Parts: sequence; structure tokens; C-alpha cells
Amino acid sequence: MAIDKPLDAYEQQYMQDEPTLPNKLAKFAAENGFKFAFPDGGLALDILLKVVDVLFNREGSSERFKVLFELIKKEFEHVETTKASHEDVKQAILRAFWNDMQERNDAKRARYVKLIGSALRSEEQIKDVESFIQTIEQLNERDFLVLKTINKVMNKEGDWKPQPHPAHPQTPWKLHPSTLIARRQELGVQIAMVLGQAIERNDFSREEGYSICNRLQGFGLLHELEQTRELPHADYVFRLSLQAVRLLKLLEEEVPNYNHYVQT
Repeated sequence: MAIDKPLDAYEQQYMQDEPTLPNKLAKFAAENGFKFAFPDGGLALDILLKVVDVLFNREGSSERFKVLFELIKKEFEHVETTKASHEDVKQAILRAFWNDMQERNDAKRARYVKLIGSALRSEEQIKDVESFIQTIEQLNERDFLVLKTINKVMNKEGDWKPQPHPAHPQTPWKLHPSTLIARRQELGVQIAMVLGQAIERNDFSREEGYSICNRLQGFGLLHELEQTRELPHADYVFRLSLQAVRLLKLLEEEVPNYNHYVQT
């Protein structure tokens, strides 16, 4: 299955922001390296050669070639049977390369690779893979610490309860807000701990953690359960959004109640 749609938007970015001197040797190595890894051709080769056309026609691409080649060898085993959009995967790979070129962040690079591989292997049809790459690009390490802490504290096995209803042929499962509100103090303490705050006297300000949660809410990853707060020591309550649950799952985190969130 060929993919003929050009990568115009990103190609224009590269032309504007990076020298466009030819690098034929790097491109040759990339193309033939992929063909060696995938001697039977197929979709993986087709997708990656499209990306190569943009990435390897310029100076300084050897490091990107290495990362891309490793990503292919490790993560493209299931590309022929993936339920993800082939065009979306291609765009996600290109965005990951572009972000890595700009920031050179090893932790984010590892997340890009892990996310793309998970999307390719998933039995669920993952949509907008590129948008998940963009989300990772915008988050910093403290954001991820807080997001994983909320998953740990506010998403536990047994939180969802069956709620029988005569109008439903199957028993629906629900998460009552009181379950999460009861953990508001634990949430504030755990977030303060991962942020390096002193919690011994329990009079620490929750504002740093609260501001990061608000930032994550701005990316569509959290939802606040509203309540009256008195500053600066007031507790707060946030829960994961469906987008956050999917992102954490794609990053191979343990996500309790995943099926309940997705089905809901």
C-alpha cells in the first residue's frame, strides 16, 4: 500500500529552519539500511522512505538516522497489521524527528519511540498518534511526575463500582466523585513529595502542585473536581481524562480501570 501524500508542511519547516544542502551519502545509507532490514519491502519500508526524503536531504542528519533506524528495527514489526492510520503514523514519526532535532531531549525521545511502537501494536485503533507526540513535546518532566502521581493516587483498582439499572441490558460501571474527594489530602502530599517539597509538618503550600495540575488540564489531560479552596494550604482534586488514560497506556504505564474509561 503506497502512501503518496507529500509532507509539505514539515518540509517547508525544514527548509525555513535548517540548511538544505544535499546529504546524498546519509540518504543512501538510510534507504539501503531500511531495505536491508526489510528485504521484502512492505508498508514499513514505504513509510520510512517517505520520511527519509524529508529528513536526510540535509547536513547533520546522521544522529536522526540512527534514532530512526533503531525505532524501525524495534517498533515496526506490526506495521502491516496495525489498526493505526498509516498516514498518521508517518506524520507522527516525522514530528518526533523534528522535535528531537530541536530539543535533543533523551527522555522525550524515548517516549516518542515507545508511544509510536505502542500505537502500532495496539489492538485498539489509536487515532491521532501525531497529537500524542505533540503532547509529549509540550510536557516537561515535572508534568509527567504529577500525571503519573495522579494515576497512582486517583485511579486505583476497585474505584469503579457496578451500578445496576433496569434500563441497561448490561450493568454499567461508575466512578463516584466522593471516592476521589476522599483522597484529596493524599493527592496533595504525594504530589508535593515528587516535586521535592518538605511535607513533614503538613503546612506546605499546595499551590505548586495545583498549578501543574491546572497546566495539565489545559492540555486536556486532567479534569478538576471543583470545590472551595482557601489558600495557600488547601487541598485540591483532579482526575484523569480519557486522553490522559490513553497517553499513559501508550507509554506503557500501568493504568487501572483503563477499560472502564475507554468504554465510557
